[in-house]
Amino acid sequence: MKLMLALSKLYPTLSYAEKEGLLSELESTYSRLPGTTCDQCATCCTVPPPGYLIEFLNMFKYIRDNLADSQPEIMEKVVRYFFLELVDINVKCPFLDQSNNCLVYPVRPLSCRMFGLLSEKDSHLGSRRQLDTVAEKYRQKYSIELPREVVEFELQYCDQVRPANGGKKKVAIDLIQDMATNIENLEAKIMPQQVIDEHYTFVPMATHLALSVLPEGARLRRPKVMKEYMEQGSSEVLSNYTEKYKGFKF
Repeated sequence: MKLMLALSKLYPTLSYAEKEGLLSELESTYSRLPGTTCDQCATCCTVPPPGYLIEFLNMFKYIRDNLADSQPEIMEKVVRYFFLELVDINVKCPFLDQSNNCLVYPVRPLSCRMFGLLSEKDSHLGSRRQLDTVAEKYRQKYSIELPREVVEFELQYCDQVRPANGGKKKVAIDLIQDMATNIENLEAKIMPQQVIDEHYTFVPMATHLALSVLPEGARLRRPKVMKEYMEQGSSEVLSNYTEKYKGFKF
């Protein structure tokens, strides 16, 4: 995994985004979707959907300014998610609390906001991010056989999402595509297009945070931690990282 926004660049980039009004433009884009309510089963949080880098900056600012008491728990879960998402089907979105409440709900990415609002035909739900290719990479490069329950997991279509105002339930795919284009244009203002093209910057929010905070050495040890966890059910290296980054200050 490539480092997309090093910690040393995160804060200056966030300041620039705020100064240029990019986060306000992002919120304006979000406002085009209706507010929703659901049964809070958290099934959709089993596989955290990807988000844009500009959305990560918005989320990072929210955690920094509003969730000081929750930061140790969030970081512990983020580290576990980064190392174990491919080997433990029970690892859910790190921003989910014990009551199935989203801690970052006001700043959740577009991919979370649109969940359940599209028709089943337009949702394009498939396997867990089409992990067959990823599984083959880990098999060939690291001799790691990813669990089939992870590789073959499919997030089913949800019909429990309801507009909070009782309005029309479904939205047009054209609206979502237009909103995504707007967000991509905002992202291009904080990251050179070449970097966006060369590096895969559309990843889950937890991955954005992990790749910004964790050092290169931790990222290189990811396969080792995965193998240890699969063989032993635990990893001392992982425990050391989770303990260390619980003290990270936003």
